[in-house]
Amino acid sequence: MKLLPEVLHNTIFSFPFKGRFVFSAVLLFSLHASASSQVVIHPTKENIPVSSDSRFELRHEVDGADFWKWDSSDVVEIGVNEGDYSQMLGIVWNLKTDGNGTIYYFDVVHEEVRAYDYKGDWIANVGSSGTGPGELDSPLGMTIFPDRNQVIIADQFINHVFERKDSSFVLAATQRPKYPSMNGRMCAMNGHYYLIDYSLKAPTERKIVHKYTLDGTWVTSFGEAYDYDDPFPVHSFANDTFIACNSEHQTVALVANDIPAMTGYSDQGETLWQVTFPDYRSVGYKQYREDGKTYIAVNHEVDGSVFMALFSDGEYFYAVYVFLEKPSRFSSGPKKFSDSHAFRVHAQTGLGIYLGAAGPRIGEILRGIDGAYRFTTTENLGFPQIRIHKSQ
Repeated sequence: MKLLPEVLHNTIFSFPFKGRFVFSAVLLFSLHASASSQVVIHPTKENIPVSSDSRFELRHEVDGADFWKWDSSDVVEIGVNEGDYSQMLGIVWNLKTDGNGTIYYFDVVHEEVRAYDYKGDWIANVGSSGTGPGELDSPLGMTIFPDRNQVIIADQFINHVFERKDSSFVLAATQRPKYPSMNGRMCAMNGHYYLIDYSLKAPTERKIVHKYTLDGTWVTSFGEAYDYDDPFPVHSFANDTFIACNSEHQTVALVANDIPAMTGYSDQGETLWQVTFPDYRSVGYKQYREDGKTYIAVNHEVDGSVFMALFSDGEYFYAVYVFLEKPSRFSSGPKKFSDSHAFRVHAQTGLGIYLGAAGPRIGEILRGIDGAYRFTTTENLGFPQIRIHKSQ
């Protein structure tokens, strides 16, 4: 698990490490603020764009989305309840496809980056656990350079670059980026890669996207952080940010949970467009101070939405969010997902549409697209799976 910087020692975070709804070994604190404690609800009104974009309203009949159906001619499944280790999945994180028949994903439970082909067969793991050169100590996530057959894995404060050689992966370089990845979400295009980080040690910089050359040289930073004076909620929103790259138009897109919008940037960091999602319902955080400590807790009193994926294929970005199933007062544990929704946004213009359901059934959620192939993961019941749908 990634070590928190020293400045966080007087802050209690009650959401888990790798994504808000992935529960891990983090202490959860109930919010019992005293009457004298001032409670701030995040996101604040100043940070929520006005949602007036009718193109992204949840409608069952959408012009131009007739192609968006889930009646696949063939479905391949990766993941079994009991069986070969390579087919037993943990939590799927950072699923990527290279456009050449290979799926990569980071497994949070096993702390491995795995590669499979589109037939569902395991190819190899990228790297191995350990603390030596090229070994994965506390991996966070990864991205790929499809045209270079390279995989970059964000580890604790360092990045490992692996090159694919047939059915194996060899270490090509190890880097110590100026701004290391805080959440493992990265993307790559045109000889550069981009990652998310917000430095509590230098909060005045207030940029969350950091661009690097393939050899690890920092190029520039862009993307405004959450607008608030206290750095702790700013850090929280940055940690919950997704990023995707579109090489067709050299564009970078961001979405952040609880902010119902997607923003597009040029590869130099210029803001190009922003779209909003009118039906997205923010859950938010509660923040208060007590006994000299700052507490930040997920606002469990509110039923809402959560972004699950942001990725690119062809000329478009795709965003996916789900509604959280409202639990009964007697239930405990993480909320389950209910309806999921997919959106397509043109990478250059920001024009787009609501597509429809982000999976063929509740709990199965779209994570990637490669032409006629769609890649989903299961979330609600049973054992984890990646499912590969080939459109008719």
